[in-house]
Amino acid sequence: MTALLFTAGFTAALLAGVYLPWTEWVLPVGLGLLVGFLGLLPVKKLRRPRLVLLGAGLALLWLTAYGTLFQAPAEDLENRTVRLEAVVTDWPEATDYGLRVPVKAGEEEGRKVSALLYCEADMAGLEPGDTLSCVAYCQPADRVRGEESLYYTSRGILLQIQSYGEIDVTSRDGFSLRYAPALLAGSLRDLIDDLYPADQTGFLKAILTGDKSGLTDIEQNTFNRVGLGHVVVISGLHVSYLLGFLSIFFKREKKSSLVILLLALVAFTLMTGNAPGTVRAAILGGLVLVGYHLGRDSHPMTSLCLGLLVLLGVNPYAIANAGLQFSFLATAGIFLLGRPWLEKWRKALPKKACKWAMPALSVFAVSLGAMLFTVPLSALYFGRFSLIAPLSNLLVGWTVSLIFAGGLVSLFLGAIWLPLGQAMAWLVGLPLDLFQWYADRAGRITLAALSTDGGFFALWAGLVYVLIFLGMVLPGKKRLVVPVCACVVTFCLAAILTAQTAQRTGLTVTVLDVGQGQSILLNSKGTTALVDCGGTTDPGDTAATHLQNLGKDSLDLLVLTHYHDDHAGGVPELLRRVEVRAMVLPDVEGDSPLRQEIEKLADSLEIPVNYVNKTSAARLGQADLTFHPPLPGSENANERCLSLVCTYGDWDALITGDMPEEEERRLAARGVLPDCELLVAGHHGSSSSTGQTLLDTITPEMAVISVGYNTYGHPAQETLDRLAASNIQVYRTDRQGTVTVYAKEVS
Repeated sequence: MTALLFTAGFTAALLAGVYLPWTEWVLPVGLGLLVGFLGLLPVKKLRRPRLVLLGAGLALLWLTAYGTLFQAPAEDLENRTVRLEAVVTDWPEATDYGLRVPVKAGEEEGRKVSALLYCEADMAGLEPGDTLSCVAYCQPADRVRGEESLYYTSRGILLQIQSYGEIDVTSRDGFSLRYAPALLAGSLRDLIDDLYPADQTGFLKAILTGDKSGLTDIEQNTFNRVGLGHVVVISGLHVSYLLGFLSIFFKREKKSSLVILLLALVAFTLMTGNAPGTVRAAILGGLVLVGYHLGRDSHPMTSLCLGLLVLLGVNPYAIANAGLQFSFLATAGIFLLGRPWLEKWRKALPKKACKWAMPALSVFAVSLGAMLFTVPLSALYFGRFSLIAPLSNLLVGWTVSLIFAGGLVSLFLGAIWLPLGQAMAWLVGLPLDLFQWYADRAGRITLAALSTDGGFFALWAGLVYVLIFLGMVLPGKKRLVVPVCACVVTFCLAAILTAQTAQRTGLTVTVLDVGQGQSILLNSKGTTALVDCGGTTDPGDTAATHLQNLGKDSLDLLVLTHYHDDHAGGVPELLRRVEVRAMVLPDVEGDSPLRQEIEKLADSLEIPVNYVNKTSAARLGQADLTFHPPLPGSENANERCLSLVCTYGDWDALITGDMPEEEERRLAARGVLPDCELLVAGHHGSSSSTGQTLLDTITPEMAVISVGYNTYGHPAQETLDRLAASNIQVYRTDRQGTVTVYAKEVS
């Protein structure tokens, strides 16, 4: 209880100190809390409040000290162009624009701080331990994609550095114990490439070395959707597998084995990047091992608190790390709910049934306990949560232990003789293929994951927590039966209400929040069409999840305005997740790699493709779609956009993709555009689109701008001014999120 109370005060104070925007209060409040602690020392009955005050006061003092010791040197470099000296601390990672290299950097005579160096792709040969010198512009690490964020700060990264000109590199001189874990991880990743086929290497690298860069966005979205995302994030699961595997060869009873196992924990933690979940699990595992040798049991919650304090003692901003939050809450859920439930089930079952039922019940209890503690966090961060996570862990969770242990054996054998390692890798590939097959199939299940955007599923989740509490306090058999029945009934009600809301009128137009991109769902009496599927925030996953939340596992029509990533980049994932019955495409950009990939997928899935070369129409439930082909004579891809008018009675909406103002004028001059109630602003609100001629022609009542963080200045103030001058109501996905418009026939 002492550790729990102290940790509660410590973490609560850090959460306030880290998340509140005004920081001048931290030091005086911290000192005040310590004074309060000292003042309560004579009062024996107030021991618990004293512990909370002590933890909170020390936390705020440490937060202040951390700022002085570590953040101040970084702040001295912020927004300056200087010559930096740096040491590479880990392997470079490829980005869309070059490389991102973890370094310790600073001016020649100044303090070195943890930073990320951005440079050209020709520096891919950098290795941990190499030193470099370059001219660079230093930016704060607390901004990601133009917005304030603790993403990097919570990981101990204090600067983002953009290099300019030539980089002078001095290679590492011989072996360095300091960088040995990172070098070992790099060697293991190279060996995995030699042993396994390309479609398996990403998964093996993730669970054995902590490197998720080999996993595609589609794979990670799929794992998260079915509740298996934790498998590819190094955490307590992998630490337990490692200890279990090593215990086969090193018996815990021997002191020499204890040293070996503890060293293995340290090496694995360092090699996989010191992720918070790994550090926490290594501390817990180490305490269990030491306690076993001392003849004492390790108290789970005390060990968990100690692990958290160690992490926050290194970096107080780690309290904002999503990985730490998920890891801590999941473990707390297992300790506080999963294990007690399992013990109750064990006592309730007949002895004969325990032998075959307990392994499955153990997985289910652990998974459910962790899920109940992490669902609110998942909803907060991602706007969705997996519903079938316990089932997924029950069905294929066992394969991960085989893959992990078998992967270690294959690496050992492959280091001795490559063909022997490849033979073992083939065996490991069997459970790995099963895991991936299940994730792919389960990810397509309607309502496998629930989005909280619509509101009804969020309300249902909140009700479930209330019912769980009531189930714990109700007497007798009702303790289980009543909450379970209520959960099932209210879930069905939430699903029905979500689907019915989309059918409130004969047509709904939903502009999905996909970041900087565009994806628009048209829904008319259960018949659906998606116009574009691209953006910077998982557009394929977002569109598929939205459809499946409506209880649909198919899409009647997919329409693309053109083949840029921000309008079509999510199509491959969409086609893997839901059945698409037909596609409408512009017959332009024949050499576009994305067009060719989409056409190849459509052919393999036997999806009919209709190319729009002239004005054509289609029926969508009670609505009509009119497709206008790209205008002849257009030169660049933005100008060669298909445009679409959606009509429901006298209500019309216009979607023009990235069509620029000159093409808008040409389209308007053809006299084919009706007065519109809704305009989806062209090119994400660019100043070169949504021109005055178009606005005067269609006279829309409202406009929706599909936009996210970007460096192009979208939406342009010029465009916003034009819309305002025309008395058009404006909605933006970067501010309002997903926007749904319900069409009403004009009488």
